[in-house]
Amino acid sequence: MKIQLASTLPFTPVQLDSQHAEPRRSVAQLQTHSNGVDFVQPVYEFRHTDDDVVSYLVDPSDKMKIESQHALSVTAANDNCATADSELIWIEHTDSMTYKPYAFLVMSAISQLVSKWDGVIYRTPTGERLSESAFEATLQVVDACVCPQGSLWVMVNLTSESVSGDVAQNRTAVRQMGWVPVAV
Repeated sequence: MKIQLASTLPFTPVQLDSQHAEPRRSVAQLQTHSNGVDFVQPVYEFRHTDDDVVSYLVDPSDKMKIESQHALSVTAANDNCATADSELIWIEHTDSMTYKPYAFLVMSAISQLVSKWDGVIYRTPTGERLSESAFEATLQVVDACVCPQGSLWVMVNLTSESVSGDVAQNRTAVRQMGWVPVAV
């Protein structure tokens, strides 16, 4: 399998959820620890001032509690008591925060996909299977999204060859656009 990046668009995945009127692209994940509980939330922008203060633009309603290694739950239990219509706010970095840029998370997930891919692409993230497995394929990564449960998916343009009968005469190119899960 060969993987190509069409652009840097997958490095700012769309956050899919029903509580926002329009989808938003995020640049990173912010992990925080508060009162013995771990949380994760998307960062939409960050800034670094001349006096070494780092701040993150976040939506308090996007904060998700980390239940276990691979399970997240949406929660509004945060310091600001966010509502579904909450505004984006700037928060300052503290020692209890870990900033993880999506550029690194996406690249790491894509590199692991090479050895772990089951050959299946899906019509939509968490949706139905699009076709039979295609292991000898070229995947061009076009975009990315994060589902409400926190799973990371990449949109791919799959190109492979289908061979039937006499190999020399019956090669047909298969092209499909779909989604592949890369990280939970």
